[in-house]
Amino acid sequence: MFKKLLAGAAAALIASTATASAEDKITAASCWSEGSFFSKRLEALINTVNEKGAGKIKIDYVGGAPAIGSPFTVVQKTAQGVYDLVVCTGAYYANVVPEADAYKLMEKTPAETRSNGGWDMMVDVHRKKNLMPVARIHHGVQFHLFLADGHKIDAPDLSGKHLRVVPIYTNFFKSLGATTQNSSGAQIFTLMENGTVNGYGWPVIGHQPGWETVTKYRVDPGFYDVDLQIIANARVWDGLSDESRALIESEAMAIEASATEGDPQMAAKVAAKQAAENFEIITFEGAEADAYIGKARDAGWNGLSEIDADLAEKLRPLFSN
Repeated sequence: MFKKLLAGAAAALIASTATASAEDKITAASCWSEGSFFSKRLEALINTVNEKGAGKIKIDYVGGAPAIGSPFTVVQKTAQGVYDLVVCTGAYYANVVPEADAYKLMEKTPAETRSNGGWDMMVDVHRKKNLMPVARIHHGVQFHLFLADGHKIDAPDLSGKHLRVVPIYTNFFKSLGATTQNSSGAQIFTLMENGTVNGYGWPVIGHQPGWETVTKYRVDPGFYDVDLQIIANARVWDGLSDESRALIESEAMAIEASATEGDPQMAAKVAAKQAAENFEIITFEGAEADAYIGKARDAGWNGLSEIDADLAEKLRPLFSN
């Protein structure tokens, strides 16, 4: 009997040691092409985690859209377990979490929303779909409307304009009179070059080479905030060792803090360079600017209310200034 107990204890000890020393292995993907501006921060996190966590955790990066498929299915596949860790924007996964549209409306810093409960509310919404928001890795960069030559506007009126959109600003552009069509960022150049669309929404940063040849105007002021989150499959996240999870979270939060501090300055520099070298700037001021921004804000929150009125009511004071 004693020998059986001893053998059982030894087996348990061996199993425990094997479990403790097992390497966590997960896959990562991006909603943008590998090496592109919006993929780089996830890629930096992967490299750092693999280096610091060698023997403990290994992240296998499979690349980004469109090489791995549509950007609109990356988070969907993450919820299903195809990928374990991704970077994406709420605009690309409304088909999974419609409430992610709220991220574009975040005017307070990520740190402030973590303190006031807003971040936790979004975590709860995502967990219902087997997703876990880990960190926001861009903050303080706004979207702008960019227009083709021959489509200059002198007021916040987009009547007669046909614009390339993603869900993040569809309601806003439509509220100003535009017609719209969805497409991935990879299609913008072609759509602009052949005249299918007259303009597009895009952050002030992250333009692709060649876009300046089909774009004449940038409209100021900007609206909404670029919302790139690192998102995990919730079951996989919960199943990681405490050490692995803490390492990923630590590196992601470091990127979040750096982005909050540095992104607004980076955006200002890029905006100035665009004005000097690439685009003619159409600037709304005073009452027109207030009306333009107000229209964007109201369209955003009204859109969220249509999805979940209770969430919109509770979240607005936690996200808005």
